[in-house]
Amino acid sequence: MPVGDNIKRRRTELRISQQELADMLGYKTRSTIAKIESGENDVTQKKLKRFAEALSTTVDMLIAETERDAVMDPHEGAALATKRNKNIAIILAGGNAGENRQNIPSQFLTVRGTPIIVYCLQTYQQHPLIDEIYVVCLRGWEHIVAAYANRCGITKLKGMIRASNISGMLSLKNAINHIKGEYAPDDTIIVQEATRPMINSDILSKLLHACQETGSTITCHSMKNCVQFDVSGEAPKYIDRNTLVSLQSPEAHKVSVINNLFETAEKRNHPLNESCCAMLLYNLGYPINFLENSIDNIKISREEDTAAFAAFVRDV
Repeated sequence: MPVGDNIKRRRTELRISQQELADMLGYKTRSTIAKIESGENDVTQKKLKRFAEALSTTVDMLIAETERDAVMDPHEGAALATKRNKNIAIILAGGNAGENRQNIPSQFLTVRGTPIIVYCLQTYQQHPLIDEIYVVCLRGWEHIVAAYANRCGITKLKGMIRASNISGMLSLKNAINHIKGEYAPDDTIIVQEATRPMINSDILSKLLHACQETGSTITCHSMKNCVQFDVSGEAPKYIDRNTLVSLQSPEAHKVSVINNLFETAEKRNHPLNESCCAMLLYNLGYPINFLENSIDNIKISREEDTAAFAAFVRDV
């Protein structure tokens, strides 16, 4: 049986659409999957391994030559699915009103009839590789977020965790402590700001694959289009814009990496006053791996950000 037929058979067994598989593997459209399944396009050994991981099977099963060879015992299939590393999303929603000039935190503002945090939750709910979601929530909003999730069918929401009122990293530490021991070292934690609602399944898939290779990956966007000067000295100093990136979320870290990171911070009595894991990694001397994302992945903190996002939602 050709590889494409085996991929199609396994995808059908798991009830995954061609578009969902494309999203999982970082392809833009389902047409690539369709061409592979039809035999029009070949699959390299490296890509075949990614297909096997996404479909909770083995490379050997995908290259089996006969129908008989490709048939998988139901118990074996269940065992393989169980062995797949889990991907857990932690949505940080502990910020206060900030600069939006409204008496409501930005993550709870409603745009086109939907709260901003729900846009994030829906993306993670719909992604086939995301297993569970936790929300680190501003005190007093827990029941409201739970109501949003219930109304919008966010069935992957597993828990609500109290946010710190001091820093984003202390909020994340609360979440890591809350779930400690529940997940395997090679499982992945995705950290997402609730105020970045333009996250999409394509970058999530790419981020998860990158994290599998590096253990820790941060999304960013290039600053090549921005002329930069350092004005801290007596005279302005030009900074090469080709070397600059601006940090974003989401970030992805293997459980072993993020546990070790916070353990190191505790041993060094580090104050955890950073706003993101990238800065904590940097301050503690850990390597940082970047994955470039779209500049459109804006953070909603000011009135003009909300207006820009509203225009984007209107146009799609």
